Amino acid sequence: MSFDPVDLVEVQDELKTHEVTFVLWPNAWAKYRLRRKLSWSRRKLTKTSKTHIPQAAGIYTLLIQPGIAKHPSCSYLMYVGKTEDLRKRFYDYCTTEKRVRPKIVRLLHKWPGYIRFCYTRVPPRYLSKVEDALIEAFFPPANSDYPATIRAAKKAF
Repeated sequence: MSFDPVDLVEVQDELKTHEVTFVLWPNAWAKYRLRRKLSWSRRKLTKTSKTHIPQAAGIYTLLIQPGIAKHPSCSYLMYVGKTEDLRKRFYDYCTTEKRVRPKIVRLLHKWPGYIRFCYTRVPPRYLSKVEDALIEAFFPPANSDYPATIRAAKKAF
């Protein structure tokens, strides 16, 4: 593929708008110690989605899945959140971007059609503990409210 210089600048600018930094830290993965078994389900996040997500408390993640060559494992975990109502949160992301944080709005607009809503039921009393453990293990780039241990490490730099 070849570009003339003007096209190359436009392509570089386009690439930069889609650039995301990930932290892949094996030490954090090794420290993940929740005894609670999580059983995940996944739904494509689209405005026309008709799905049977439970009206229950739980943890959810937003993934970007390109679907290239039907590769089964190519996903980018972008966000971890908790909610008292998984179904409501799913439909909030499908329909009401005004109430969503700026990083999430950006995520929804940059990768429409490629976002998956993955969720697991978790009793309300464990939501914060499970969410914090997953954020500490994954360092999702669209999260901004990290647990204290991560905030302290990030501020050190």
